Amino acid sequence: MESEENKLFAQAAHPINWYEVAKLIHENAHALHDMPQGMVTYNDGAKSITRPTPNRSVFLLAAFALENLIKAFLIYENPSYIEGGKLSNQLLNSHNLSKLQKKCKKIPSPKRTRHVFETLEVGVNSWARYPCATAVYRETEERTVTPEFWKCYNNVFELYSKKLEQLLSKKWRGPYGELTSVQFR
Repeated sequence: MESEENKLFAQAAHPINWYEVAKLIHENAHALHDMPQGMVTYNDGAKSITRPTPNRSVFLLAAFALENLIKAFLIYENPSYIEGGKLSNQLLNSHNLSKLQKKCKKIPSPKRTRHVFETLEVGVNSWARYPCATAVYRETEERTVTPEFWKCYNNVFELYSKKLEQLLSKKWRGPYGELTSVQFR
């Protein structure tokens, strides 16, 4: 028999809570992206690079939003990932978004959407989070959130959100046998 603490932990780690955090981060990425933006230009004498000042933050928030959305799917598919009063190592210490995405069985259009995850993970593991790459062999060139990429990211977030809402609206059996369902309005 599992402890009450572990059951409460599992309730807090329910896929709906991961989804709510993903939506909140996504909304913050939108707010930042849609704000009037300044520009910063870096010139080293040989080349000049100009980019919007919130570019890194928007990129990082988009990556974290999709990461939490993917982890909601993983928990939905693998309730054991939230039992025992802790998160499974399958969920922790990884921002390898395409690898996390490949672990999911219920996500829509995995091959068609993988490029968005691959693009985001390059930044989240280096220049979007830190002022430089974490090592000389990692990509150091900051990518810009182009209108085309922003549209692709939003399409993936919406597609995955609809599928997750559909799944969560049905009965879901948690790690301790409890049945839950979520109503969306």
